[in-house]
Amino acid sequence: MNKISRPRISGVLPRERLFRLLDESLARPVSWVNGPGGCGKSTLVASYLDSRKLPCLWYQIDEGDGDIATLFYYLGLAAKKAAPRHRHPLPLFTPEYLPDIATFTRRFFENLFSRLKPPYVLVLDDYHAVDAESAFHEVVKCALAESPQGVNIVVISRQPPPAAMARLCANKQLSFVGWDELRLTAEETEGIVRLHGKADEWQWAIDRLHDKIQGWVAGLVLFLERGNVEEVEQWRKGKGAPEDVFNYFAGELFAKTDARVQDLLLKTALLPSIAPSLAA
Repeated sequence: MNKISRPRISGVLPRERLFRLLDESLARPVSWVNGPGGCGKSTLVASYLDSRKLPCLWYQIDEGDGDIATLFYYLGLAAKKAAPRHRHPLPLFTPEYLPDIATFTRRFFENLFSRLKPPYVLVLDDYHAVDAESAFHEVVKCALAESPQGVNIVVISRQPPPAAMARLCANKQLSFVGWDELRLTAEETEGIVRLHGKADEWQWAIDRLHDKIQGWVAGLVLFLERGNVEEVEQWRKGKGAPEDVFNYFAGELFAKTDARVQDLLLKTALLPSIAPSLAA
């Protein structure tokens, strides 16, 4: 079941620089990994867990989790999968619990965490998928506060923590890995090119490609799989991005952002370049 299955990864460049950062980050109960779509967040966390041989319960969030009963249902299935020796399932969230969601949540996660043998990691992937007004965020806030010693929670999102998490931030229970850290370095770009077996063919264009993609993993991989070295130079000189890169941006980034940002992008796209202050 994909919703509670850890992503399968292969042929991934180990990003030791970020692995060390995550080692430090997990000194706190909660680690928040956020950056734009396609920057390699989920792949990073999955490869890190593999590298450190850490067991995990991976939960894939989607729009349906706005109904918190869905969250508890699938977490119950995940707990059964992670700790099959426990015969009694975790409780379902039914209407009689609506008057006191907080108490149900605390007891649910106390029970869940007691079944996980430390060290253990609970990953909440695609946290941004749920509407900002949903009760889901209050439930997760309670869960984060209940995390015991030896059980870490990693949240993967395109957005920084919402206002509901302010107290966790103030109490220094939450650490961050953001877009500035997630951007590919020049060495990592070259490493991914080598991993794709194109180091010889692309050697002269690696630096130019790195400058153009600005550390964006998905853009690099799409270019390596579908583009060619001549397109790198054409793109650098102002020609439109390759079709696959454009389609990814349009479908995964543009279509899933809010209307105000879409309007800004459409208006500023009329110019070949624009300073941030002028765009504002």
